[in-house]
Amino acid sequence: MTRRAIVLLAALLAVASPALAEQASPLDAVEADLRKSYPTVAVMGSEELAKLDAGAGGVVLLDARTDAEFGVSRIHGATHVDPRMSAKQFQSKFGADLKGKKVVVYCAVGGRSSDLANRIDATAREAGANGVYNLEGGIFRWHNEKRPLEGPSGATDEVHPYSANAAPLIKRQDGIAYRPGTSKLGKAE
Repeated sequence: MTRRAIVLLAALLAVASPALAEQASPLDAVEADLRKSYPTVAVMGSEELAKLDAGAGGVVLLDARTDAEFGVSRIHGATHVDPRMSAKQFQSKFGADLKGKKVVVYCAVGGRSSDLANRIDATAREAGANGVYNLEGGIFRWHNEKRPLEGPSGATDEVHPYSANAAPLIKRQDGIAYRPGTSKLGKAE
């Protein structure tokens, strides 16, 4: 199943069946499909990442979203990377700084980041990383749980929805922004 189909299915489930949505969120369904699609990719929950300090040196946090998405908000300490980055490019850019660290990759919900984590896992481990993880639920789960995000001017409650089909996966709809400072929450950032 393609990532777009997964996101669309989850969005339709949220709208069509409130009873199902109460049992498991549409984002939970997307995550379950991603675990099936990428069975060898380790996942890290948002709670565990929140306990790690991305800026403290024990983790390399990679944001595998578009420039526009990254421009609205990101998790503190994240480095923006091209989600299509090859293992060789990853090694060249990060290889010298991986020894003893965990590599955590995220995107909107986990499709692009799972793909990237899968592609760079062996290279990261060869460079001494203590594992490569996909952030479960991506920045959407992080935002849904009201965890801190930063934008171009500091703290923000905004998140880019990736696409109109993916937007229903965001619980806090008033925080959706396609450009910084354009949501109902984040005026004039």
